[in-house]
Amino acid sequence: MVAQKQINHRTRPILKWAGGKSSLLPQLVRYFPDHFERYLEPFFGGGAVFFVIPEGTRSIVNDVNPEITNFYEVVRDTPEQLMKALDMMGKQYSEEFYYEVRLTNPRSRIQKAARTLFLNKTCFNGLYRLNSKGQFNVPFGKRDSLPKLYDERNLLDVSRKLKATTIRNSDFEKVINEARAGDFVYCDPPYEPLSASSSFNAYTGRVFTKQDQIRLFEACNRAAKRGAKVAISNSSSPFVKKLFQDWDIVSISSRRSINSNGNRRGVIQEILAKSY
Repeated sequence: MVAQKQINHRTRPILKWAGGKSSLLPQLVRYFPDHFERYLEPFFGGGAVFFVIPEGTRSIVNDVNPEITNFYEVVRDTPEQLMKALDMMGKQYSEEFYYEVRLTNPRSRIQKAARTLFLNKTCFNGLYRLNSKGQFNVPFGKRDSLPKLYDERNLLDVSRKLKATTIRNSDFEKVINEARAGDFVYCDPPYEPLSASSSFNAYTGRVFTKQDQIRLFEACNRAAKRGAKVAISNSSSPFVKKLFQDWDIVSISSRRSINSNGNRRGVIQEILAKSY
């Protein structure tokens, strides 16, 4: 079971992530299973939930975006080289340099990872977004001085925690299909929009469709029947609630933080659907 002490003194996410769960952890973890042998997270993103899972838990984390999985592999395997690359980039910080970096496609895994974090920390609002061609297209954040690119101690903590973790780059269904009795599966998919204007789920250059939501539900339902315990965060849309009507659904209060209009950043209700 995740204790409140672990939340307060946890390893923290390195990437800023739209829909990240850092602020919701106190609400979420109270509904997590008391015990499980293995942890599976098919939609990793910023990884906030993973970082409060007890140290030493066997884990599989997955993201469909190869840029994200490469980033975490580099953090796990060569954190010192990554920090050196970031230090070099930081010395060149400017709006012009930002757009130069955005246009690049480095061959080196370390340079690719450094590019990922540099853009994440210096772009507008820390937003990760790809266009239909799979290209990062967020504008410059227009900060007068270089924001802190990393916290050395925390980055090394993340590296240590990932050492015993399997990192996958595949479709979510393949990971969920591996779940068995004794496993805990936590899913944080792109949310089903509450309205057409609220849609923001193209983290990989493609929209997560209703058919994907159905496929996710069916995969999780199969995992639950095999004995795994499954929890899924999502919006409180009628479509999602109907999908999970036979599961235990609890309401979670969330603050909408990414919106160009500050007046539209407020508290909304989302759900956590549990198979157990």
